Amino acid sequence: MPVPRAQVDGGLDRGVRAALAPPPEPQPGPVRLHNASIALFSIAGFFLMSGITTALKSVGQDGSSSAYQAGVWVGVFLLPGLLVGVGFLVQSATRERRTGTSVADIARQGMWQRYLQIWRAGWLCRSCWTAFFPAGTFHPDSPATPAIPLAHFPHWVMTGTAPALAPGRTEA
Repeated sequence: MPVPRAQVDGGLDRGVRAALAPPPEPQPGPVRLHNASIALFSIAGFFLMSGITTALKSVGQDGSSSAYQAGVWVGVFLLPGLLVGVGFLVQSATRERRTGTSVADIARQGMWQRYLQIWRAGWLCRSCWTAFFPAGTFHPDSPATPAIPLAHFPHWVMTGTAPALAPGRTEA
């Protein structure tokens, strides 16, 4: 039976279905912090630290009202807070723009499509519990593969057996 159909067959035990599992879909690579976000976060940290030290120095001064003191503390956190907010907006926009569009991500997706194509071409022999690829699977004149133990089937799929079964080759 074809491997994709065997994968959903309820009569097979969990170990067999796990050995016949399709290749995992690649996840996009991490998105690094944008340089503008790094600059905004750094400036916000600088303003926050200098504001806190200035506010702490002015706490004990006579003649300043409580409203003035409250204003100083609000001012200490207002500009750094705005800078951090803008930094997060820049990073969010960068993440949306970059996710899944890098050359490496596109290459990984293409390889996964190839692995999935090879996986779909596999067959399971239920009498001997091995997998194989029928004749003509990869090329019109490619031979059938030898019986593949189920433990080795994911390796055959992920290494891309098609190059190993090029025309003129009689064995894998």
